[in-house]
Amino acid sequence: MDISLAVSIASAAAAVAAVAIAVRQTRSMARQALLPVVLGTFQEARSPEWFEARDYIFERLAEDHSPERGVSGLPDPARSAIRKIGFLFDNAGLLIAHGAVSEELILGFFGESIPKFWEILAPFIRREAEIRHMGYMVFFEHLVVRAQMRSTDDIRRDLGLRQLGDDQPPSA
Repeated sequence: MDISLAVSIASAAAAVAAVAIAVRQTRSMARQALLPVVLGTFQEARSPEWFEARDYIFERLAEDHSPERGVSGLPDPARSAIRKIGFLFDNAGLLIAHGAVSEELILGFFGESIPKFWEILAPFIRREAEIRHMGYMVFFEHLVVRAQMRSTDDIRRDLGLRQLGDDQPPSA
């Protein structure tokens, strides 16, 4: 083999490796930049206000209010509760749709609650969209569809999460 051909091949291989490393570092930096957003979402979902909104939605919203006025036409605490929960899931769905965070991260954490919230909130959200003549919490709806496509149990199993009493090692 000609020495100049060997040098060219080595140079090309080095260039490809450098590009691969640069792409990997760029992706890593992008994920790190989003880390405060992701952590903020999880902190929000652990706040007393979030739990109050959750409890209100599950326990009282449907019996206290009809969806005919959408979201904006509701009095507080109904309006605030829907916005607190709905916008958190809408933002999470937006981050997933744009590939900013992994679907497994969000679905593994919120899991089964996403479709349960949607079942209660959908009539209010859809009516709000009709009133505004535009999409409303469309990324929340996307998140619901994604949550229905993959069970939380599957995600947790794929991650290798263990539970007390598990006798079998996680699959590789």
